[in-house]
Amino acid sequence: MRFTIASVVLLACSASLPAQELKWKNTLLIQLQVSDLERSVRFYTEVLGFRVSERRDDLGFVHIETGISGLQLGLATGRPPAPGSSILNFGVSGDIEKARKLLESRGVAFLGPTQTIPGKVSLASFRDPDGYTIRLAGDPAK
Repeated sequence: MRFTIASVVLLACSASLPAQELKWKNTLLIQLQVSDLERSVRFYTEVLGFRVSERRDDLGFVHIETGISGLQLGLATGRPPAPGSSILNFGVSGDIEKARKLLESRGVAFLGPTQTIPGKVSLASFRDPDGYTIRLAGDPAK
C-alpha cells in the first residue's frame, strides 16, 4: 500500500486515541528515498542552502535542516525513489521572483512560469534530482 505525506497525517489525526494521550512534538521529518545520496545532499545544501544536521553513511541516510523550525528532510538510500503526488512547499520571504532567479543561477530548471493565486500565494515549481516536486510559495505579486 502506498501512502502520501497527506495520507500519513490524515491517519495520524484520525487515530482513536484521546487527544490528551497524544502529545505532538514540534517536529516533522519528511523522508525521501534518493538514488544518489551525494547528489541529493549537494542539491539540498548547495543549491537550496539547507544544512546537514546528521549523516550516517553506514546506514545510508542524511538529515537536512531546512531552516524551518522543527522541519527536517531525511534523505535515504536502499529503495528506489518513488515520487508521487506529494509536493514539498517551502515558503520564501520577500520577492519570489528574486528567489527563483537565485535558484535558476544555481542550475534549477523551473516547471513553467510562476503561478499566482490572487490574494493568496505565488508558486514556482521545480524538481529535485530524483523527481520530487518542490515549490517555492511566496506572497502574491501586487
